[in-house]
Amino acid sequence: MKKPLHKHIAHHAKRFSSHFTKYLYERDTIFATAWVFIFILAVKFLPLPNLHFLDPMEIALEDFDFNDIAYSKLGKAEHTPLDPRIVIINIGEADREGLAVLINKTASMGPKVMGLDVTMDGPRDPHKDSLMKEAVEKNKNLILASRFYPGKGKEESSYSPNYFCTPTTNDGFVNFLSKEWATVRIWNPFMRIEKKDSSKPYQSFVASLIEKYDPESFEKLKKRKNITELINYTRKYTLETSKFPQYQVIEGEDLLADGKVDTAAIKGKIALLGYVDLNPENIEDKKYTPMNEEFAGKSIPDMNGIVVHANIISMVLDNNYIKKLPLWASLIIAILIGWLHMSFFIRYYLENHTWFHLVAKISQLISAVLFLYLGIQLFIRYRIKLDMSITLVVIVLTVDIIYFYEAFAVWLHKKWGYRTVFHQKHH
Repeated sequence: MKKPLHKHIAHHAKRFSSHFTKYLYERDTIFATAWVFIFILAVKFLPLPNLHFLDPMEIALEDFDFNDIAYSKLGKAEHTPLDPRIVIINIGEADREGLAVLINKTASMGPKVMGLDVTMDGPRDPHKDSLMKEAVEKNKNLILASRFYPGKGKEESSYSPNYFCTPTTNDGFVNFLSKEWATVRIWNPFMRIEKKDSSKPYQSFVASLIEKYDPESFEKLKKRKNITELINYTRKYTLETSKFPQYQVIEGEDLLADGKVDTAAIKGKIALLGYVDLNPENIEDKKYTPMNEEFAGKSIPDMNGIVVHANIISMVLDNNYIKKLPLWASLIIAILIGWLHMSFFIRYYLENHTWFHLVAKISQLISAVLFLYLGIQLFIRYRIKLDMSITLVVIVLTVDIIYFYEAFAVWLHKKWGYRTVFHQKHH
C-alpha cells in the first residue's frame, strides 16, 4: 500500500533533521562548539605576538557593517518622500558677514528654529565679527555649533563653545564622536563632563534644535537615556535625488535675491544653514555614511554634514529609531547556530567523510548568505539591528576547529580513556 503524502513528507523531514540533531547532544559536539568561542576570545584578547600583519584587516573590518548593504545595494530609503519640516540653506563659501546676512534673511521668513552648522573659534575681522554678533544676539531661535572633545586615557573631556556664544545664546556640539575616517553610524544626543566635584551636561546640535522645535520629541529622546543612538538614514541629497529632493535645499544666493524664495518655503520650519555641494569629487565637510554606494573600501565621503544632521532630525521627530539588540542576544544566536552546524559537520565528518569537505563548504556558503539576508531584512523591515558578524565567524571556524578538537579528544582517549566519537579512524 502506498504511504500517504503527509507521512511521506514527515519521514523525509525527520530524516533531514537527523542530519543536524544526531550528534547534537554529544559531549564532543558541545565541547567542540565551546572551542570555537575560546579560539575567538584568544585571538581577540590575548597579546599574541607577530600578528601586526592583521592590523590593516582589523582597521578595515572595524568600519564594516553588513547592514550597509541595505542602503548601498538594496535601495533602503531610496523612495522616501520629502521631509517638509526641514529646509537646508546652502551657505556656500560665505564669510562671517555673509553668514550674518543669511541668518537675518532666513529669520525674516519666520522659521521656528534655525541652526548654523559652522564652528567659529576666535576673532577675525572686527567689522564682520560685530555683524555676526549682532545677528546672533538678535535671533533668539538660532542654535550655534560648538564642539565636544571626548577624553582619551587620562585626558579629560572638554567642551569648546562657539566664539559667539553668550549666556543667553543657544548652542550644541556639532561634531560626531566617531573616528574621523569612520562611517558615521552613531550619534551622541547628550554628553557629560565629569569632574571631581561636579558633572556638567551638554547637548548636541540636533538635540538643541529638537528642543526648540518639538519639546515632546525632545522629552522622548531624553527618556531613552542612550549615550549613543544608531542613525536611521532615510534621505540624501545628491545629483540623482536633486530632481526629486528628499530635503528642500535653497541656495544662499537665491534666498538673498528678491522674489526668488517664497516665505512659505521657510516659515514655521527647521532652517539648517550649512555647506552643501553636489559635486561628488568635492569632499569638503562630507562624511562617510551607510548610504555610500561603495559599502566596502570606500574612497570618497558621500554626504555633507548638514544632511547627516537633517537625517537625525527626521529620525527623532518621527520616533523612527533603530533598535539594536544587545550583545548577549547576538552571542546566544551565534552559540545556537554554531552548535547546530557543529552537529551537522561532525555527522558528515564521521559517517560520510568522502563528501565532508564539499558538503561543509557548500553549507557554510548557504548559511552565510541566509543569515546575512535575514539580518538585513530585520534591519530594513523592522529597524532591528542584529550583529550577525559573530555568527558568520563561528560558521567559518567550525570546520577547522573539528580537526583541532579531534586530535585533542583522541589524545585524551588514548591517555585516559576519554569517551569520544572520534576514537575511530574515519579517513
